[in-house]
Amino acid sequence: MRIKKFMVLLAVILTVSGCGQSPGETRSPEVTQEIREEVGAPLKEAGSGFAVVEPGSIYKGSIEIATPEASGTQVYEGNGVTIDASHTEDGYVMVKYEGADARMKVRVILGEDYYTYNLNQNGEYDVFPLQMGNGTYQVQVYKQVEGTTYSPYYGTELSVEIPDGNRVFLYPSQYIWYTNDKNAVKLSYDLCGDLTSDREKVDRIYDYVVGLLTYDYEKAETVDKGYIPDVDRTLEERKGICFDYSALFAAMLRAQDIPVRLVMGNVQPENIYHAWNQVYVDGNWEWMDSTFGPDSGHDETNYTQEREY
Repeated sequence: MRIKKFMVLLAVILTVSGCGQSPGETRSPEVTQEIREEVGAPLKEAGSGFAVVEPGSIYKGSIEIATPEASGTQVYEGNGVTIDASHTEDGYVMVKYEGADARMKVRVILGEDYYTYNLNQNGEYDVFPLQMGNGTYQVQVYKQVEGTTYSPYYGTELSVEIPDGNRVFLYPSQYIWYTNDKNAVKLSYDLCGDLTSDREKVDRIYDYVVGLLTYDYEKAETVDKGYIPDVDRTLEERKGICFDYSALFAAMLRAQDIPVRLVMGNVQPENIYHAWNQVYVDGNWEWMDSTFGPDSGHDETNYTQEREY
């Protein structure tokens, strides 16, 4: 099936992901009650031409994906925070915090633009994309003071030059996390093992995600702020919100070395905050929305982009 183209601060108040936030903060997309019947493709039953593939059941060869590394060649440390900037030329930075006494956030800043993330409290690296292009970035870590009030805790500046800007969208990062042993990655190889062109791979994975997943309306109404998709859980449950759809689609294509953006913004005429994808194929970035599917009547002109990951 062919688918139609798709600061540093002295003190700061930061909030976790939620649909009511202003541009510049991360938000968990959801779909409203009014369009329940329009969003998401139901899981097709046996005999309808759709077959569920057990991850790892077809492809038996080696799996190689672009994997972030904290190589330790360019490291900044302070207050229990470690920022590994060894691979900024590949479009990512890695941050960890050795402590669990308070909530932490990371803000990645370039000029007046920034992205804000929660930082895990298990002492392991989180991976954050440098998707705003080349220049002097600030990576600022903030510590919770009280409620939604955070204060600067540690930070550094990074001079970033990414020779190939598309590489940013080939690696796993916090919102699109996967490793080569994830079922989502195994499934992408199962589906694409007999294909040679990126176009064929894009179309096959898109059709599969649309066919497999059902929109989870209950989750959309109850999802916590700061929610991060788990691509394997989405596969297992065969349902999710638009954030889940777009993260799974991105992970499966990135595993095939195809650049993909997870995009957030607004969609009309429903006037909802939403997540979708842009895929680099045949030399162009194309809009694709697996949540609405190919028969929704939407096209790229209905979408206003706000953030990309």
